[in-house]
Amino acid sequence: MLLGRNGSDYSAACLAACLDASVCEIWTDVDGVYTCDPRLVPDARLLPTLSYREAMELSYFGAKVIHPRTIGPLLPKNIPCVIKNTGNPSAPGSVIDGNVKSEGLQVKGITNLDNLAMFNISGPGMQGMVGMASRVFSAMSNAGISVILITQSSSEYSISFCVPVKSSESAKTVLENEFADELRANQLEPIEVIKDMSIISVVGDGMKQAKGIAARFFSALAQANISIVAIAQGSSERSISAVVPQNKAIEAVKATHQALFNNKKVVDMFLVGVGGVGSELIEQIKRQKEYLAKKDIEIRVCAIANSNKMMLNKNGLDLDNWKTDLENATQPSDFGVLLSFIKLHHVVNPVFVDCTSAESVAGLYAQALREGFHVVTPNKKANTRELEYYHELRKNAQAGQHKFLYETNVGAGLPVIENLQNLLAAGDELEHFEGILSGSLSFIFGKLEEGISLSKVTALAREKGFTEPDPRDDLSGQDVARKLLILAREAGLALELSDVEVEGVLPKGFSEGKSTDEFMAMLPQLDDDFNARVEAAKSEGKVLRYVGQIGEGKCKVSIVAVDQNNPLYKVKDGENALAFYTRYYQPIPLLLRGYGAGNAVTAAGIFADILRTLQH
Repeated sequence: MLLGRNGSDYSAACLAACLDASVCEIWTDVDGVYTCDPRLVPDARLLPTLSYREAMELSYFGAKVIHPRTIGPLLPKNIPCVIKNTGNPSAPGSVIDGNVKSEGLQVKGITNLDNLAMFNISGPGMQGMVGMASRVFSAMSNAGISVILITQSSSEYSISFCVPVKSSESAKTVLENEFADELRANQLEPIEVIKDMSIISVVGDGMKQAKGIAARFFSALAQANISIVAIAQGSSERSISAVVPQNKAIEAVKATHQALFNNKKVVDMFLVGVGGVGSELIEQIKRQKEYLAKKDIEIRVCAIANSNKMMLNKNGLDLDNWKTDLENATQPSDFGVLLSFIKLHHVVNPVFVDCTSAESVAGLYAQALREGFHVVTPNKKANTRELEYYHELRKNAQAGQHKFLYETNVGAGLPVIENLQNLLAAGDELEHFEGILSGSLSFIFGKLEEGISLSKVTALAREKGFTEPDPRDDLSGQDVARKLLILAREAGLALELSDVEVEGVLPKGFSEGKSTDEFMAMLPQLDDDFNARVEAAKSEGKVLRYVGQIGEGKCKVSIVAVDQNNPLYKVKDGENALAFYTRYYQPIPLLLRGYGAGNAVTAAGIFADILRTLQH
């Protein structure tokens, strides 16, 4: 016997009530009732027990395990309802009855109800108008239209409610007829209808006693960059619902389930650039996998790309064979494909990691932040582009509550940016800065002090991999200028890269148009001049250092002779040192010193920034 469409569950419940059965079993195609749809969230939990009212709320707001009317006949007689799987009869199933305790779970489930339209009725004439809500819902009832969720502003200025989208046109016509006079008199604004909406509901008997459930729910949606259009809470405090755009519903369910049921924190990482730093980062992530697992952290590398090809996997790529797999990949590198990927798979916490030095990749950050990515990068190009772009990055990050992290821009693994930001946030002011910001030039100038010629030490630095393949990239001072500009902008100076005064190590125009090998052959021409400068400094008890300075609103990069009282005097052999003279740190500066270059320390700094994306 079946009582109406989808009535098998209801039929069983009615028979159980008529027969005073000890239990009503519903056999279906799943193991029982889950914390949310396991097709959306694979790690959804099976609920061993839940109350009648929890089951009714869940089914009303979209859970499809049982028909919404099933509980009605069972509740008065307190007949337990057992949900079992015909395809897996040995599974324990879920028991629904009236004697259930929360068992430590304040929230029992998360549901999404799709294909809804939200109506907004508002206007100055609504304030103090008696019977307004009654007229709205009587009109809906008389037209046979089901109202699913209702919310009203405390000012009585507006009423909002949801109906199935298939009923939206007739509902609008009914309301416009009901309030024709008020609309003509401008007491009501035109009735607004927003289609393609979903209701995300959090349900649980234990929510009444628990604190912070709503905060965690709404915070999870905010962190997933999901706009909340309306909010409603049941009078029993058994459920909280949020209306969101339907194209964000799956992300909303995933983010909410992660926040309320899963202690594991997940980063979905999209890596661009697999040179020395990018490759080392992958190795560090592999090595730390077990350590992070103990702290309930998982880093899923969902994409790896070089300048030509990319590979993607929503469950995470195989990091043991990534080089071979990337060589065999057929997908061309395309940022648009990454954007489509995170939307298709409703990725909740995507992190775009740029380990290139490419201007073109840095130009993607603003869009990446706008589209829902966190951005982590050692690439200095974005933070040294025109100020308009610099501010756009921060505006987009703040608007979407995403992080733009670039600790490795200046000091590789040294904690430079965060310390400076913390000082400034605490009310300190940068009065003067000087630092050695290049590991390669730290090495070169340290060896000059030992009497080694410029040409020989440059060749040695190149051989050891301290410089770029073409050492002119280091000796030009432009890399130091970029780092200095980043620090200056952090301190509030509105400067462009062209404002930084740069004295290169090489004379202007030296070896212009020559190949790297030709340049290296010409370099001994400068040895005598540099030896003379080194000796002149030594005669005054000083040494030469390549220094970036900020002071009086200006930036300068130059070769400076420093004495033993200067904190940069002993800095060499590839070390970086940054001396911040601030209102608080005077006359002795805040000094950060250590190796500021190298694949390992740079990758470690990037790794730390990736983990910081979890700190909302």
